[in-house]
Parts: sequence; structure tokens; C-alpha cells
Amino acid sequence: MAFAGGRFCLEHCPDRAAAGAEAAGKLEASEAHRDLCLSGGSFEGLNLSGHRFYGCSFAGASLKNVLFTNAVFRLCFFDGAVLESCDFSRVDAQFCSFGRARLDNVSFENSELLHASFGGASVRDSTFNNSNLYDSRFIRCELVNVDMVDCDLKRVYVLPARQENVSFKYSNTMEAIRDLEHLYL
Repeated sequence: MAFAGGRFCLEHCPDRAAAGAEAAGKLEASEAHRDLCLSGGSFEGLNLSGHRFYGCSFAGASLKNVLFTNAVFRLCFFDGAVLESCDFSRVDAQFCSFGRARLDNVSFENSELLHASFGGASVRDSTFNNSNLYDSRFIRCELVNVDMVDCDLKRVYVLPARQENVSFKYSNTMEAIRDLEHLYL
């Protein structure tokens, strides 16, 4: 899918650096984004706080030190993306996918992450503290040094392939689906 009326997607542009700079400029210039394909793009140090994203794809993108605080996401895709030191604090996100993404040092604190999918993702040194994760999926993912303190885990599937040093302190783990025996569809 081409980026913003161009002939190529960001990943396959002949001049990826110029296309990436143009995409970054468009992202910061407007606060509302619909149906943008940013797949394969590389973005660093952007401040997208308070922006709204509807039906956008960041699949396979590289995001470093990007601020998404107070942003709104509806049906957005981060599948296969690499997110490093990004801040998603206080976001309102619904029906978003982080499948097979790599998240390192990412904050989702005080957020609404409803119906989110982290299937097969690698989540390290990250926090979801004080967030509503209603009906989200952490299936076959890797959770290492992750805090989910005081989170709403109602109907959340937590069936990781690997889990190490994860804190669910004060969270309602009894309402989460934590084993295949209690899996319902």
C-alpha cells in the first residue's frame, strides 16, 4: 500500500530516507490520521502526543523514542514493528494489534487498551501499570521484566510462551484467562 498518494510504500521507496522524512513531517504536522500506511518506515524522536490514528498501519516499522502520550488509536496495526523507548501513556486504544512486535522499554501506563492483541510479541522492560486491558490477548508472547500493576485484566488472555519477572500486583488476575483449561471463545 502506497504512502499518502505516492507510488510506493515506505519500505519499497527508491529513496527511503527522503520518504521517511516526508512521512515524519506529515505525522507531526497533522493531529488526525486516517488510513495511513507507515509500514516499514523508520521513525525516531517524534512527538505525536495527543494525535488520533484511525485504521493506520505501522506494521514492520521501527519506532524509537516516539511519544504517543494521550493519543487515540482505533484499529491500528503494529504487527512485526520494533518499538524502543516509546511512550504510550494515557492512550485510548481499541482493536489494535502488536502481533510479533518487539517492545523494549515501552510504557502503556494509565491507558485504555481494549481488545488489543500482543500475540507472539516480545515485551521486555515495559509497563502497563494502572491500565484497562479488557479483552486483550497476550498469547504465545514473551513477557520479561513487565509490570501490570493495578490493571483491569477482565477477559484478558495471558498465555505467554515465556514469562519472567512479571508483576500483577493489585490486578484482578482471577478474571483473566491464564491457562488453556479455562479458555473460552
